[in-house]
Amino acid sequence: MVVKSFVEYPNPLLREVSTKVDVFDSDLQALVKDLIDTMLAEDSMGLAAPQIGKLKRVFILNKKRIAGDKSKNYQSEDMLCIVNPEIEFQENPIDSSEGCLSFPGRRETVKRFNNIRLTAFDRENKPFTLTGEGMLSILIQHEIDHLNGILFIDR
Repeated sequence: MVVKSFVEYPNPLLREVSTKVDVFDSDLQALVKDLIDTMLAEDSMGLAAPQIGKLKRVFILNKKRIAGDKSKNYQSEDMLCIVNPEIEFQENPIDSSEGCLSFPGRRETVKRFNNIRLTAFDRENKPFTLTGEGMLSILIQHEIDHLNGILFIDR
């Protein structure tokens, strides 16, 4: 298990826009494994590649944690890998209280959308569509912001 250090604010890397993944090779698989290992070591719901210093359009979500499981007994199969995400639809603005691993101990109220539809690829380059509401929607928006160099304090 390889647990990476977090890039913390005010590191300028967090303001960079991540590049699209064009090649689904062993380097991508290693990045996904690092994200999963790092996520498993934390009590967190989401982690984007820029937060461990890699400017690639990839993030991981902890499906069990998002569903309310607080057992902390998460496995790699509980993680959802999202590559090259694009939000296709969003509606119902809400206020969200958010924290971020790149901002230890800080929380902010952020404007998000309660409902979204996302198109993306999995780690094997298979396209999929995901509809999210509530916490899932909020987390997807938060992680996509990381890929675009936007921080929750900007919102």
